[in-house]
Amino acid sequence: MREDRQAYTQYYTAGTAARKLMAQPEYIQPERRPEQELPDYAKVRKHRPQKGLKLAMNPAFAVFLAFSVVATLFSCTLMLSMQAKVSAQNDSIMALQSELETLTDENNAYETRINNSVDLEQIRETAINRLGMVYPTEGQVVYYNLTQSDYVRQYRDVPALR
Repeated sequence: MREDRQAYTQYYTAGTAARKLMAQPEYIQPERRPEQELPDYAKVRKHRPQKGLKLAMNPAFAVFLAFSVVATLFSCTLMLSMQAKVSAQNDSIMALQSELETLTDENNAYETRINNSVDLEQIRETAINRLGMVYPTEGQVVYYNLTQSDYVRQYRDVPALR
């Protein structure tokens, strides 16, 4: 058992898991032959710059390119104008909403002021003492059944009270 352990430790300490590669021979570049010895299809042609725009672009492509640029500029201008209109409409909507909120607040304040100015106790005293009104008795109240809607349609006269 001691020998196994010793062999294991020697292997572990003696090397790593990476294998040693064999040395590769140096690469020797082949001798270059002069250009005259190459066949015609293998020779490299030297690039000569073309003179003028006439050789680089035909008239149909130039017209198409000009039309594309004009169409792009037109669509960008149209988009910007539409965006300006939308922004202006949003501003007017915000102003109208603010005005509506102000008017609603004023209306609620007026309604509260009116409701507070009416004294129901004074109206009851005036109706009973001055005008001679009385509360209805049980036989004087007539109830109607609501079937479909929140209001009653009168098809005939209300029956006389007994």
